[in-house]
Amino acid sequence: MRVLVTANPMHGHVNTVLPLALAARRAGHEVVLATGPDLAGHAERHGVPTWPVGPTHAESGGQAGLSVDYFTYAAEKRAVELVPRAQGWRPDLVVHEDTELAGPIAAATTGARSVVHGLGLMYPVRIFDALAATVDRLGDRWGAPAVSAALRGSVYLELAPPALRLPGERIWRRARPLRPRPGSPAAGEELPAAVAALPHRRTVHLTLGTVFHDSDVLATALEGLRTLPVDVVVTVGPGVDGARLGPQPPHVLVAPYLPHALLLPRCDLVVSQGGAGIMFGALAHGLPQLVLPQGGDQFLNAEACRDSGAALTLAPGEVTAAAVVEAASRLLTEPGFAAAAGAVRAEIAAMPDADAVLRDLTR
Repeated sequence: MRVLVTANPMHGHVNTVLPLALAARRAGHEVVLATGPDLAGHAERHGVPTWPVGPTHAESGGQAGLSVDYFTYAAEKRAVELVPRAQGWRPDLVVHEDTELAGPIAAATTGARSVVHGLGLMYPVRIFDALAATVDRLGDRWGAPAVSAALRGSVYLELAPPALRLPGERIWRRARPLRPRPGSPAAGEELPAAVAALPHRRTVHLTLGTVFHDSDVLATALEGLRTLPVDVVVTVGPGVDGARLGPQPPHVLVAPYLPHALLLPRCDLVVSQGGAGIMFGALAHGLPQLVLPQGGDQFLNAEACRDSGAALTLAPGEVTAAAVVEAASRLLTEPGFAAAAGAVRAEIAAMPDADAVLRDLTR
């Protein structure tokens, strides 16, 4: 079987769909992952053949443009390259993450079955309605009318465990659970020796992800965290100069990027922006979290994580060094947070993994 997987060129998007692509490779299927040229090499290093198609993240607007307009522009540009390549390759199955809007067009124009891969929480109907207009406009352009109606009837691979699912109307009723994974290290990828050399018994990971990495928020959170008797491992994002944070004490390590699959098992607490990847990754390890939402779906994620009992949150205007210290201290010392995170971890562990879901999809 030929399986085409598509994703917007952001680490959190590509890393989220990689496990299913790798499962398809292990099962002996022909697999291609289509994304922007800036993330194609990242997928290739994990052993998945790629098509570098469409604009880069920066060309679509980058952090400043991460909105419905961002995904609309990216889909229109990506479809120009993706759809003809898909028509020539003739996939049997197209798996596209839920904000990648060229994937449904590739499926519709090739007759392939379309599957929606969730990235985080299933977003509200009002957001789907905004994206549906783009999907139908693209479908009309490529001779595939009413794609959004077919899209809403597709199978949806849901990463959110029951404790985090939002109330209200659900866009995709044919939802099938898929266990989220905190990324996969590339072949030969390791943590730097400096991580093991840190002096304290407990470790806090501080990150604002690879998209919303506001330097002032990161610096303020670090100012508070480094006063605690814990090791602090900070990731500032690929291509970002960690030196901007200034000199740090011996129990603080600053790096551009570290694979969560290797780092999170060493941690006791995660302080993050609440992107879906780091949120699920922390919960999959039973880690409590302090969530500092910055944009996109992070506010919904923060609310859901807090309501599960596994997290505390600070809104953008509430982030001070003192507030971070107070919240982090509670999360590290009050057992209820770790207990709630452990309960969510058990829900995640009970969800089927990528290999089982892939077998079901290709049966």
